[in-house]
Amino acid sequence: MRGPVELERRQSEVLVSVIRRYVASGAPVGSKAVAEDLNDTVSSATVRNTMAELECAGYLEQPHVSAGRIPTDKAYRYYVDRVAGAYSLQPDMARYIHAALGNETVAPEDLMARTSQVLSELSQNVGLVLAPASSDKLLEHVKFVALPDRRVLVVIVSRPDVVENRVIRLDEEIPQGELDRAADYLNTEFRGWSLRTIRLQIFKRLEEMRATCETLLTRVAHLFLEGAIGQPQAGALFLEGTAKILGQPEFVDARRVRELLDTFEQKARLIQILTACLESSPRSGATILIGRENPAVEMRQFTLIVAPFSYRNQTIGALGIVGPTRMEYDRAIHAVEYIAHLTSRTLSIA
Repeated sequence: MRGPVELERRQSEVLVSVIRRYVASGAPVGSKAVAEDLNDTVSSATVRNTMAELECAGYLEQPHVSAGRIPTDKAYRYYVDRVAGAYSLQPDMARYIHAALGNETVAPEDLMARTSQVLSELSQNVGLVLAPASSDKLLEHVKFVALPDRRVLVVIVSRPDVVENRVIRLDEEIPQGELDRAADYLNTEFRGWSLRTIRLQIFKRLEEMRATCETLLTRVAHLFLEGAIGQPQAGALFLEGTAKILGQPEFVDARRVRELLDTFEQKARLIQILTACLESSPRSGATILIGRENPAVEMRQFTLIVAPFSYRNQTIGALGIVGPTRMEYDRAIHAVEYIAHLTSRTLSIA
């Protein structure tokens, strides 16, 4: 995404001052306060003229005739692209994150839940974690166990560190010996592959070998088809901090509170939004969607900062922050990126 054009030095200084003042207070910012931030090196009148220029350029707006100015989405985009990257994560925050999330023995689901809490605590907004979809988990081991009445117990051990059991019912009995052969084939050929990719590969091989009627592949494909193994499925969504965001000045209006709660109650929609960000984002680093940059209409009052996390260099999930466009971008962006990196490392060595 292309950012705004470059501003003159004074315009940039004034804009950064307005943004930081507004983020801190939630109140429109006047020229006198900006002049104080600039150590009175320019007069309030000069600052007023510069703010008027920024307003004409679409970076500031005036909510009331007698009020100061507030930043627009365009202003926040300028700040994110030109200013926020110059800052680094504070050492005390890094120590807090590592103490909270650096435990290599914690179960992945517990790690995801704790991560959403830490994201919320650090940002005072909503913390989100999209856990790996079952179809994106990496196969470690699979076992099929024959049960009465044409049922089969499927045991899948996948990484990072998840064991899933499911019972499927087949149209015909499959002897345990053939089930063992099918499991051995999967464990030998596809260990370390995602379940989604395994499913696609099996059906591709079956199509290529259709003329030979290869019984083993037919059995494996049948088990995948009946058990819906490797089908695209959304991962669980961990969400924390709705109460924190309700305390922000932006949500004193009852209508906006209802819109906010409706958005967070629609977890399936949030999963879609995070998944779309995951698919379009780089393999590392944060994606920031500010206000009207969000393709989802219901998210256009918010900023979404999201970064992918991985297991042994394969992206498996996403985490981030949702809050009003008025947020501490420096702190939020670096926290999200650091936590994504730490989550990837913790999962990969667990």
